[in-house]
Amino acid sequence: MTSRKDARKVSPTSSRTQARVIDAVVEVIARHGISGTTFANVSAAAEVSQGLLVFHFKNKDGLLAETLTRLLQEYGHAWNDAMSAEDPLRRILGLIRVDLSPEICSQKMLALWFSFWGEAGAKPLYNKICVEAEKERHQAMLESCRELVEVSGGPDPVLLTNSIDAFTDGLWLQMHMQSQPITRAEALESAMSHLRLLIPQHAHRF
Repeated sequence: MTSRKDARKVSPTSSRTQARVIDAVVEVIARHGISGTTFANVSAAAEVSQGLLVFHFKNKDGLLAETLTRLLQEYGHAWNDAMSAEDPLRRILGLIRVDLSPEICSQKMLALWFSFWGEAGAKPLYNKICVEAEKERHQAMLESCRELVEVSGGPDPVLLTNSIDAFTDGLWLQMHMQSQPITRAEALESAMSHLRLLIPQHAHRF
């Protein structure tokens, strides 16, 4: 016999409602930051009652942690798809393109990522979630860089990995912080130009 708790887990209505709430959290954090995010403004944005938020998420920390977890899962699915390529260069290019895709680095999403990174230093739960996700993503890039260098030579794989990811971080910061931010297309072209400098022997391939 299915319990009420299990029924909530599989209810399509519950899943749709929670997804709508997560979307609302993204909107609210983009406008107000994490400190300004409350059950009141999230419930208004999602057009649900505050009681429903309490039912599903218990408190603000639960709501924010669930939002971060779900978005990191979506990010993980995206970059894992990029890792399906056999060619390590294709994987590297795919990881960079995911990081600069509209799903990951829109203005709203950048505001949210930077807000959560700021919160991670103060909240052990957020820090744990972020650190584990970052380790997995870093390892994916490192393995691809290591394989590429083993096959065709090039810089130290660790330095190559750190250079690629640090440059992407810088592009995210430019897109988020500058008074006249660069576009995603400009950021992607900059990332490709940077990669050509790092691995000139492969520059003709992208």
